[in-house]
Amino acid sequence: METMSESFGRTRGDVRAFPHDTAAREALEAYLDALPKDPQGFIPCFEGDGLDFSGADLSGLELLGACLDEAILDGVNLRNAELGRASLIAASMRGADLSGALLRKAQGRACDAQRALLVDADLRTSEFEEADLRYADLRGAKLGNAWLARTDLRGADLRACTFGGPTTSTGLMEVRMADTRLDGATGHVTGPVDVGTASPQLIDGDELQRWFVDHGAPEVEVNT
Repeated sequence: METMSESFGRTRGDVRAFPHDTAAREALEAYLDALPKDPQGFIPCFEGDGLDFSGADLSGLELLGACLDEAILDGVNLRNAELGRASLIAASMRGADLSGALLRKAQGRACDAQRALLVDADLRTSEFEEADLRYADLRGAKLGNAWLARTDLRGADLRACTFGGPTTSTGLMEVRMADTRLDGATGHVTGPVDVGTASPQLIDGDELQRWFVDHGAPEVEVNT
């Protein structure tokens, strides 16, 4: 059970488009029907593990603590949705739009989010280790204290994103970052980072610091 803290959609009428799959639609309807009218009330966990949400527009919905392990969310609109503490382990989110979504403390280990839109998303204290985020758009995303170890960020756009503070650095251990765009990124990170293209090339410390400078992010600081 979780407590809602902001105003998000929580009725069937707030759903712009339901998923095509009958089981996914029924699960979503049952969850929404169980939500209290009081936005400060306790809410049940949305049980969406393994379901196919293709065709859905869930933008702005209250999905705090949702269970979406191994769910199919390819191309699904989740803009500005509340997904804090959601479990997205091994979920398929290719091309999904999570721009502006709240994903604080979300668990996305081994998810496939290639080309997903995460513009201005709040990923602070989330865990997306070993995820596939190739060519994802994370411009302006908040990544403080996020754990991204061994995630694939090749070709991703992290311009103007915000990494962590001195004691809440973003964990980039062995993250693959070849061809990642970083202009204007700020904050503290912990390496080593794999910047190799054809083969692994781990760098850390001063070398990694220079790499960020060379990639337009002189305000990124490497914790040692």
